[in-house]
Amino acid sequence: MGRAELKRKRQMQLLRQVEADPFLKDEDLARRLGVSVATVRLDRSELGIAEYRERIKSVAAGNLHKDSAQGDLLDLNPYHDGISVLIPDESMAFPGTDIVRGEAVFAFAENLILGLLNAKTILIKVANVKYIKEVKKGEKLVAKFEVKRVRDGEFIVWVKIKVELAEVFRGKFNVAVTAEAERKGT
Repeated sequence: MGRAELKRKRQMQLLRQVEADPFLKDEDLARRLGVSVATVRLDRSELGIAEYRERIKSVAAGNLHKDSAQGDLLDLNPYHDGISVLIPDESMAFPGTDIVRGEAVFAFAENLILGLLNAKTILIKVANVKYIKEVKKGEKLVAKFEVKRVRDGEFIVWVKIKVELAEVFRGKFNVAVTAEAERKGT
């Protein structure tokens, strides 16, 4: 088998691996394919496959509700943890004020959980939330979120949101991924 044929075969394997699991890093792909990281990057470039961070953003964006606060996903380790940033705008504030509505902050947290669990829908069974300080439009909200425990198919997820290193919101959520989307055939 010639070099061109080996390359084509390797690239098809790479494509299948990324399609099956878009959260694989170049290092993981290199190990699985038995090649160098540089080779994976070159093959990925030739095939038009986005880099790891862009693939995560793309997958997460497909799972987050478009009508709620989403933020910009900076890091995501599915079913483990992640970091996101949101700058609230006028639409999230109480009319005539700079103060962001609590529901916008809660929606931000909920959407982070959706992306973290790679889910279309979730049921928040219990939410223990604390709004520590008011948030104003234009402030940069930095959220860290983490799965703390999985028990009986339910996830315990912590979400902590800060503005300039000061915590403004924290929540402990007991959630279940629902099968509503599958029941409707979507």
